[in-house]
Amino acid sequence: MDDNAIEVNGITRTFRTYVSGKGMLGFFRRKYSIKKALDNVSFSVKKGEIVALLGKNGSGKSTLIKTMIGVLYPNSGNATVLGLDPYSNRKTIARDIGVVMGAHEQLYTDLPALDTFELMRYVYNIPKHEFRKRLNFFIKKFDLEKVYTQQVRTLSFGEKMKCNFVASILHMPKIVILDEPTVGVDISSKAALKDMIKDMQKRYNTTFFITTHVVEDLDIAERIIMLDEGRKIFDGTSDELLKYFGEKRIIELHFRNDIKKSDYRKYGKVVESESNYIKLEIGKEMLRKKSFTAMISDPNIIDYSVAEEELNNVILALYKMNKKK
Repeated sequence: MDDNAIEVNGITRTFRTYVSGKGMLGFFRRKYSIKKALDNVSFSVKKGEIVALLGKNGSGKSTLIKTMIGVLYPNSGNATVLGLDPYSNRKTIARDIGVVMGAHEQLYTDLPALDTFELMRYVYNIPKHEFRKRLNFFIKKFDLEKVYTQQVRTLSFGEKMKCNFVASILHMPKIVILDEPTVGVDISSKAALKDMIKDMQKRYNTTFFITTHVVEDLDIAERIIMLDEGRKIFDGTSDELLKYFGEKRIIELHFRNDIKKSDYRKYGKVVESESNYIKLEIGKEMLRKKSFTAMISDPNIIDYSVAEEELNNVILALYKMNKKK
């Protein structure tokens, strides 16, 4: 039996962009250019896996999602979702997929969220007793007891997000696709969403595919796929990302007496300094040099710390590296 929930094989997707000509007749002299939104992208996602698709705005994340769920058809390459072509089997796979688009709600503004939940029950033909059981679970999990019967327009952004998520998973899909789910959402709502993702993975082996450009969302993912200008530039864990691209180390030194900043520039870049404190960015190979070891042994140092470069900085460095290719 196939262990993959999603397979993407060499997908390329282009769009035609029109540019009006100059002058009064410019409309009739339009030219067009071809924009490549996806460029030969391939990967697979195992059943029950939590994968984050990371990329800046315009990197091709949403285009990839729309291709995976059958809204768009690729110019070349193909995708399969639960073993089926998503474009020609949209109705079939719709019952096994839940999609939450961060900027697009499926709730009705002037109606309570409960009405949308009831609509989902009819659409997916969920037995009434099973519907009530699932709804009670999600309402309690997301702390929505006091809001899901109110008009949606009276709810906070975080409350709307959680209700929108519930509406998308009431039919218990095998795959949940979250497109920028935490944009503009408060910290507590983000935590509730991440907790639910882990819970569903553990209980039902649900596969989650999360697109984001927010580095803080990556802690929930078991794997990261990075896109830039439509191309896949990384596929692995956050630890692997730090291992392969995190060549820097951050050193913080606290001194008993005042120091000269210039004495420490030979070890690396001075990021921050005070009279008795300095923060350095150094290459990891510096840690093995005798001169660095001798410096750390200075009796004037009362405390120091060595940390890996932050993931956010590593990601930015990878983007810059991709621009040079």
